[in-house]
Amino acid sequence: LMEAEEAFCYKANGNAESLYEKALSSARKHRFIHEEALAQELAGHFFLEKGKKGAAVEYFMKARENYLEWGAVAKSNSLFEYAQGLLSAKSSLGTCTFPDFSSSTSGPSDNGEKKKGKRMPLWSE
Repeated sequence: LMEAEEAFCYKANGNAESLYEKALSSARKHRFIHEEALAQELAGHFFLEKGKKGAAVEYFMKARENYLEWGAVAKSNSLFEYAQGLLSAKSSLGTCTFPDFSSSTSGPSDNGEKKKGKRMPLWSE
């Protein structure tokens, strides 16, 4: 999963896509539901950045199911709302967002608010 994220950061999209799938396969094989959920969520952000909103939402919804199965109800609900917002948003495709850690060591400085250009936090406050 770290390799997939690194490839994504360096814009090696073809490699990143196969690495996300490899991470998902490994998490499923070893029954690490929480890692599978995280890999699906991060793959969703990858596809959103590539402008593939439908694929992104599909990955987000799979991640939501796995977070729920793992018992992370608040995270599951938060991701569901995020995905629903993508489906109803009239914004441009490919808007990916990243956490802003510039002014805080404990979490996003935007207190969980979604802003253009900021990725949804990987946790709920």
